[in-house]
Amino acid sequence: MIQTLPLVLFIVLAELTIGAFGLLYALDVRNEVKRNFLVLYGIIYLFLAGLTLLFQQNFSTPELLATFPQLDKAWIPYETVPLVAFLLLLIPYNVFLWMDKKAGVEQAKGQPIEAGESEGERVQKRNSTMRTLRLVSGGAAVLAGIFTLAVMALIYRPLGDAVFGGVFTVAEFFAAALALGGVMTAMWLGHWYLVTPALTEKPLQFAVTVVLAAILAQGIFTFAGGPITPAASITPPAATSVKAQPTATATTAITAATPTPTSSTPVKPSNVPVVTPLSVEAIGWLRIAVGLVLPLILSALAWKLIRDRSFQSATGMLYLVVVMALAGECLARGLFLMGLS
Repeated sequence: MIQTLPLVLFIVLAELTIGAFGLLYALDVRNEVKRNFLVLYGIIYLFLAGLTLLFQQNFSTPELLATFPQLDKAWIPYETVPLVAFLLLLIPYNVFLWMDKKAGVEQAKGQPIEAGESEGERVQKRNSTMRTLRLVSGGAAVLAGIFTLAVMALIYRPLGDAVFGGVFTVAEFFAAALALGGVMTAMWLGHWYLVTPALTEKPLQFAVTVVLAAILAQGIFTFAGGPITPAASITPPAATSVKAQPTATATTAITAATPTPTSSTPVKPSNVPVVTPLSVEAIGWLRIAVGLVLPLILSALAWKLIRDRSFQSATGMLYLVVVMALAGECLARGLFLMGLS
């Protein structure tokens, strides 16, 4: 487990960053949030993308992944390139966003437009060249992020290819990214409402709707994908076979010196329990409860509160969903990678 912990952190961070920016880009395309919100979290997601690449270069290099025989080595060389492209494409997106003073929603609901300005002129402003360049670079970044998730999922697909060749395992990577990253953006957007109460509820309701759909899809793919750790059942026999020869030689050496041979040579006191506090099955159900069931219920409550324009309560719910989604995804990836240790 300690050996795979860095991989768990990298996968979770990649899902968080790509999913969060994907929803931010969708909000930008819909043109329903303030420019300041786009600028601030565009910078934050650029930083997270750089941190994700740093994790990849230290914990998920091709050389390190090649040491795990269970992985699909054909896809390992393609993991770095799309992640680098994702990071680099976020730079022009942010630059065009800073340069476009008309980015985001232009006015609060009910605020009068400028004198002599028609609705057609306002639409033309929104469709400026700077906005087009921003959306093109942002869209390319989203595509690079999608390709990154696809490569990651195909690398780890053999760990969960029990059903339909791992199709649900690959799909679960995308659903997890949208659920985890989406709820992070939704939570920050809900927090934005606390300082900008005049915003319409439509963008936040859209964000929470996306999160609800992603969590639901994640649950479906999780149950449809079969066993949580199919490779874990293969690892113990291999470990036993490796230790068989040293154990046999050690036993013969001991019988020569002691009159009563023993069937095994304990390395710790016999009264120490060998059973873990929680079994793999129990941890799996804990992950489902913390990472799927409770976030789904709380997200639905947040959606209802947003509809009632109770933004402070909805944001509190989203904070809880973020914590549970992070904990649940860390548990999920830890269980998924148990077969590598």
